[in-house]
Amino acid sequence: MKKYCGILIDSGCTYDVNFIKKHNIEIIPLSFTDQNNKVYDDDNKEIDQAELLKRLDAHESFKTSATPIGKLMIKVEQMSENYEHIIFLPISIGLSSQYAQSLIVQQDYLGKFFPIKSTSAAIANEFVLNEVVKMVDEKMELPSIVSRAQDLYKYIDTYFSCEDLNGMKSGGRVTNAIMKVINLFKLKPIIQLDGKNQYGGVGKNYQVISKKIIKNINKDFQNELKSEHVKSIGIYLGGYGEEKRSFLLETFSNAFNFAKEKIFFRDLPTVILVHTRRGCYGISIQTNIPRETKEYTD
Repeated sequence: MKKYCGILIDSGCTYDVNFIKKHNIEIIPLSFTDQNNKVYDDDNKEIDQAELLKRLDAHESFKTSATPIGKLMIKVEQMSENYEHIIFLPISIGLSSQYAQSLIVQQDYLGKFFPIKSTSAAIANEFVLNEVVKMVDEKMELPSIVSRAQDLYKYIDTYFSCEDLNGMKSGGRVTNAIMKVINLFKLKPIIQLDGKNQYGGVGKNYQVISKKIIKNINKDFQNELKSEHVKSIGIYLGGYGEEKRSFLLETFSNAFNFAKEKIFFRDLPTVILVHTRRGCYGISIQTNIPRETKEYTD
């Protein structure tokens, strides 16, 4: 007998390995290509994060792409053998064509395959995944799960900064306006992931940037964000040392009056590290009050 609903995520989402195993969540890799046009699945098999960072440090360039549509169709077909329905949580529509391709696949599996229109990635998508699991366990109707999952992004705020913008620039992941400011003042950017990358200011170093990120988050919630509104905080890092890790933990814990032991860390998904490179860090915060949202056109 088939189970009610299977959950599929792509490799742009962070996750806890034990959580994935417990809930039988399946992962489909995005792809990236090196400067010799060799294509890798983002599954940490042919090339893991340590190897990727080493090659990025050597100034090698990579490009990322959505999962080949044929592979996505095969995955859906395989999962259909065990599940009546499949819900799919992809990387943000502003970062990849993954969601658009999933809509093409959906035409062959109407009433069975349900993609979620994601407007974020990494830890933000992990927050959404956790809630999707609860809704699937309750056997909610699939259109309702999709609608509620998409609405969850209004309650999640994500900011990050990069020491090295070359990957973001070459991949078209930052606008000319951001690059103009960065190049003019030789500062580091603050970027909000809201559909696509949005300019959030600049700073000289990670200490200053962290404080500005906190100010931005409070502004996004109309300065009404209190400790009782914060559900979860996740910090992600790309090749950062223990000193910066400790500083970020202490700073964000104090700013939002949120217990340090409840804050978790995640390595950046490899496919995102391609663009952000070594030295990226950031925060995703999940709340029970909505933030100010921006209009985003596909």
